[in-house]
Amino acid sequence: MIKFTEEQRLNIVDKYSLFDSEPELEYDNITFLASKVCNTPISTITLVDENRQWFKSKIGFTHNENPKNLSFCALSLSKNQDVLVVPNLMQDDEFSEIGKLNGLEKDGFYASVTLYNENKIPLGTLCVIDYESKTLDQDQIKALKILGKQVEELFKLRLKNIELQKNFEELSIKHQQLKKFSNTISHDLQTPINNIISLISLINEEDVKEETIISEYLNLVVTSSQQLKDYVNKLLSYYTSDTINVNKTPFRLADLVSEISQIVNSNNEAEIITEFDKNLEIISDKTALSQILINIISNGIKYNTTPKPIIKITNNIINHKSTISITDNGIGIDSKNFDAIFENNITLSQKDRYGNYGTGLGLSIVKNLTDKIDFDINIASEVGKGTTFTLVEK
Repeated sequence: MIKFTEEQRLNIVDKYSLFDSEPELEYDNITFLASKVCNTPISTITLVDENRQWFKSKIGFTHNENPKNLSFCALSLSKNQDVLVVPNLMQDDEFSEIGKLNGLEKDGFYASVTLYNENKIPLGTLCVIDYESKTLDQDQIKALKILGKQVEELFKLRLKNIELQKNFEELSIKHQQLKKFSNTISHDLQTPINNIISLISLINEEDVKEETIISEYLNLVVTSSQQLKDYVNKLLSYYTSDTINVNKTPFRLADLVSEISQIVNSNNEAEIITEFDKNLEIISDKTALSQILINIISNGIKYNTTPKPIIKITNNIINHKSTISITDNGIGIDSKNFDAIFENNITLSQKDRYGNYGTGLGLSIVKNLTDKIDFDINIASEVGKGTTFTLVEK
């Protein structure tokens, strides 16, 4: 039998959500049969927590629970026996004390089978009780054990149903998120596509002959196409981040920042400052962390009205946990929007330094990835004075 504490046992029992649940015919049928097979007026399916015994099903009385100190079943569970038969309760040193509390004087009978989960952790008991002393023959004990196995099967089905319900609820939430997500995508894609169609139509009009006008229209087509490309890339990143397999390896943060700078700051438009030991190694998923930093750093550059965007990256290791801060001198974020910016497709109606509106996906990607690689993300910002995103390893 697996070793366990009472606290661990109670945590396992709690997963079945049995305490205070409604009566169910399947359980009541079993206690009825147990009572008839063993010829006793009382039969129960009993669970025990810190303070009480509670009856999932009972025959022979009306109350649903008792204090733990009145519980024969609590004592039975403490014995760690598959089957327990006490022919005369009042002649047993331990059971007689509980018998007295239950009003017994000289006789009484108790028998139980322990109900286990698949790992042999005791969940409760199926018991039969009589006011008179008696015993059970081998066939009655076998029948009681068979009925106990049926209770265990019902417990298994209950746990599976709970897990299925949880999965269903998670899928329902995902479905609603995807529905909202797809509606916004449909709307957002229309703008650059319509721009491209309109511009091409204008170029094809016979009265448009001047090269400067055509060139201007073509530049606008390129801009709209680039917006569309950026949006599609964000979508791909989002879906990739939703299914990423975490692979944590050691690597130098300085090397990662150097690689990212070549992607987001290839024209040296911004100044990226690092304030940490260049040889410092962290252990994380490099691909995921790269995507996180790309989104945060590129936002710090785009949403910035200063002549020279400045991005400062710091890293500290505390108790073997990494803390990475990315600070910019950009436009800042109002504190009332801190939670909203991590939601899918939430934009703050703010154009970037190139005159474009954001897709609202970048920071939702960041939040999704930080959760997957066991980081928390915090924000400190003041409108007009920049923003600091801090990644804190859990």
